[in-house]
Amino acid sequence: MRIPLMPVGIPAATTACALAFGIGSAAADPADYNALLVNPNDVTDSTAYTASAPVQNPNNQQGISAVYTHRDGTRQITETVLVLPDPAAATTAMNSSQNEMASRIANEKTQPVQVGTGATLLTGSSPDGTKSVSVLLFTQGNAATTVEFDGPPADAAPTEFVVDLGQKQDAAIKNALWS
Repeated sequence: MRIPLMPVGIPAATTACALAFGIGSAAADPADYNALLVNPNDVTDSTAYTASAPVQNPNNQQGISAVYTHRDGTRQITETVLVLPDPAAATTAMNSSQNEMASRIANEKTQPVQVGTGATLLTGSSPDGTKSVSVLLFTQGNAATTVEFDGPPADAAPTEFVVDLGQKQDAAIKNALWS
């Protein structure tokens, strides 16, 4: 199922009229973006994480975001997938997110990983040292994805888990947007 995108820069009333007369493509039902998310339990083969209600169009940007909290309350995973007009806009959004993380991650270490396009894994701690922080950033076509893992200060998310979840996230984006 390919998720159609709302034409950018066209007023909603114009789009509605065009659709009524069969011109253009339909806007995505916001629920359709749920297919872009991957539940961490699918990677861990458990029921350790509980999902919050997904947020459609986070920060007024087309896409979806969800927070998954570990049953013991010490870990949280936040997935955000933005659907942008083109791959260049996705790369710009990813780079902007990476720059923003510089102020949110102390003792930052950066490494490339094999997920999507241009994937980078940032690891470190929160500036106040109260939690570990790992952030995976990557693009897939016109989608920019950020997956943040927060946990206990001396117990960062294992790189294998981050990459595995990222690869499943990348596959979900490919399936939802391009198939």
